[in-house]
Amino acid sequence: MWFPLLLLFLAGLPRTHAEPIPDPNRGLYVLWAKPGVGDGLPFIKGGQVKLEWGGVQGDENSYDFSDLNRQLERMARLGWLATVELNIYGRLPSFLFSKVPYLPEKLSAYQDARGTLQYWHPAYVKAYTRLIAAFAREVKSSPYRARIVGVRLNYNAIGTEHMILPPEKRNPKQWVTPAGVELAPLWSEEIATGYRRTILEAFVQSFSPDIRIFMRSHLPWYPGPDRESLRVAESGKANLGFFYTASDIEAKTPAMQEVFENVFLHNCRSGKMVCYAEQVTDSEWQHPPMKDTRWCTAAQWNYWRLLSDLNLGFSMIANHGADIERADKSEYRAAFEFAARYAGYHASPSVSPGAWVALREGSRFLKGDYTLLMRRLPGAVMKPEQKIGPDDQRFGAWALTLSKGAQAKFALDPDFAHSLAGKKAAVRVTFLDQGSGVFTVHIAGHNFPGKLSNSSRWKTVEFEMDGVDAAQIVIEGDTDLTLHMIEVARG
Repeated sequence: MWFPLLLLFLAGLPRTHAEPIPDPNRGLYVLWAKPGVGDGLPFIKGGQVKLEWGGVQGDENSYDFSDLNRQLERMARLGWLATVELNIYGRLPSFLFSKVPYLPEKLSAYQDARGTLQYWHPAYVKAYTRLIAAFAREVKSSPYRARIVGVRLNYNAIGTEHMILPPEKRNPKQWVTPAGVELAPLWSEEIATGYRRTILEAFVQSFSPDIRIFMRSHLPWYPGPDRESLRVAESGKANLGFFYTASDIEAKTPAMQEVFENVFLHNCRSGKMVCYAEQVTDSEWQHPPMKDTRWCTAAQWNYWRLLSDLNLGFSMIANHGADIERADKSEYRAAFEFAARYAGYHASPSVSPGAWVALREGSRFLKGDYTLLMRRLPGAVMKPEQKIGPDDQRFGAWALTLSKGAQAKFALDPDFAHSLAGKKAAVRVTFLDQGSGVFTVHIAGHNFPGKLSNSSRWKTVEFEMDGVDAAQIVIEGDTDLTLHMIEVARG
């Protein structure tokens, strides 16, 4: 009797918050790809336009942004959207080395071979802030402006990403000082913070509100979020989002857990800001010079990395071309299609195509299920699983096993549940088919049976409902049942 009573209660509830409209640019993007990769794939929404400082500025007063429109024109031909960014991956304008002191060695793999400029020097700050203003003028006046999702904010200090000057490199005697130029004060954290603040404000003044600015979520070697980005985010200035370049299967350090919680869950999943995620590398870790050891298969890592991004509330999810090339493999293709279907709906329950819970305990930090508009209720003790089931299926990096006779309960977001009233929906349960026995899915007064046939494969059963407002789901079995996902999909 409690199901009908709960449904009546939910139906009478007012909406608890103003629901954001899903961003029209939501979806999957491709980057670091060979020519032609992703072309024609229906689940790809866009790509990436990259410029380099040394490629757009020849001398102190001249800029050439022609490559911006050349790259955007290609996006337009494909029907794609794009983020734009201006980086330091190698070459810097030569004039900077005559105006700014520099250390004659590289401190980042991706920077000018001539050395490391004193990025906090007034001449460097002046040159970069002028470049930002010129960049913004070109972006705003581009004939392909409608293709631009947003601009990625780069500090471009030591290479594109790095900011901290190692202690052993701070001795003034190590620096080359051009004739007529004075060294700036020695590097300090206060100086770096002041530089970040200046560059952030230059981007906001130059681009906002016309062009969305994706701010940095964190910085290499810093413990936790980029505090200056958080400061600007909390200021309430319009048209800001966050971007993340280390998208992974899970948070791997306490610092990254803090970024996940204080940046992404607080700002992105909540619907306060539109956010963009980028893989740190492809699923087989083919991004020199970095190496890693995957504890699960590449297809499982790709899938769970996408689930993690959806759980954190990213509306745009960028994928390395090496993984998009694998879309001809069914496990990759299905993972991409699932992510493309749900990206951007995390805060829009009344129009979301569905809701789901991917069950896990997790290995390191920010443990617990990955979810979208549904949650697992406390109560049943479930056994954590890792690397379970066949390696050739994408699901088994994590799972939870429900003990015989126990009940696992799941609750839908009330607004999503309310939006299903009088409409068709499908309930999907993905489970590991091992052993024999039966299980039952209870939802809104209906009992749907499932059966184990000991195939040792992951399977998905689907139950259709017509005109039922689905508020809560209960699963129980007469044997142990290993579960991956519970999904309720709009009909």
